Amino acid sequence: MTSNSSDSIPENMQPNWTGIDIDKIPVRFGQALKFKNDSLDLTAVILDFDEDEGGKWVGLCFIDRDKLFGRQIPKGMINTTCLDLLDLTYIQIDGLHDFEIVETLNLNKNKIGIGSISTAKNLTELARDFNDGIEQRKKEQTPCNKGLTNFNPVRECYYDIGKIKN
Repeated sequence: MTSNSSDSIPENMQPNWTGIDIDKIPVRFGQALKFKNDSLDLTAVILDFDEDEGGKWVGLCFIDRDKLFGRQIPKGMINTTCLDLLDLTYIQIDGLHDFEIVETLNLNKNKIGIGSISTAKNLTELARDFNDGIEQRKKEQTPCNKGLTNFNPVRECYYDIGKIKN
């Protein structure tokens, strides 16, 4: 996918782990995890961490055939450019089971922009988000500079993992 993406991602859309003790989380930024059990077979990369009254959460971006789940969001009404962002599902640490670390990618945190977020408390909900994401990405994408006033534009797309590597 090519785009006229703007060079910088707004700070409020970048991962921010301030105040979170990530050393106490059993997984690390950039690790690609493969989840597999009787009803689940998916891969995701860890791109963010969060903590709230519900506990600690790990932000995962799903991978489908070596492509990351993302979206293009218009930036500006005149001379519209696109923000290339990634879609994350945050799973509670307590729900993080049945996975293996398949590799650790050398990623640049500053190249990551978070577009859409959802939450999952267990692997069933994680699989739901993955399957919903696949179905949404089968639809024809609305060009970034089009459909600015449409009620249902399709912004979801795929990105090469290389887009966020160092």
